[in-house]
Amino acid sequence: MIKQTLEEWRAEAREHFGDNGADWKFICPRCGNVQSPQDLIDSGCRSGEAVNSAYQECIGRKVEGRGCDWAAFGFLGTLGKGRIVITHDGREVEVFDFAPRGGEG
Repeated sequence: MIKQTLEEWRAEAREHFGDNGADWKFICPRCGNVQSPQDLIDSGCRSGEAVNSAYQECIGRKVEGRGCDWAAFGFLGTLGKGRIVITHDGREVEVFDFAPRGGEG
């Protein structure tokens, strides 16, 4: 699993998906759903909730019939398919991996 600082993670996201964080795409390690914060917003989630959920929770936790109910902060984390992001205060946070470039959500 890739382990990187928050700054490195953000830089990689910008390189792959651009500066608009709502367009960054993540892949659920369990069901393979590709999602962005914008997908959650379009499904009715508040923007702040969507931004904070897209990289750790499958959209199915919020939107019935879409994806599954997986969360990176659950007992099994990302099943070894995610990343570890090191925050400014040194905490390690498990997150979903980025979707492949051009991945559809």
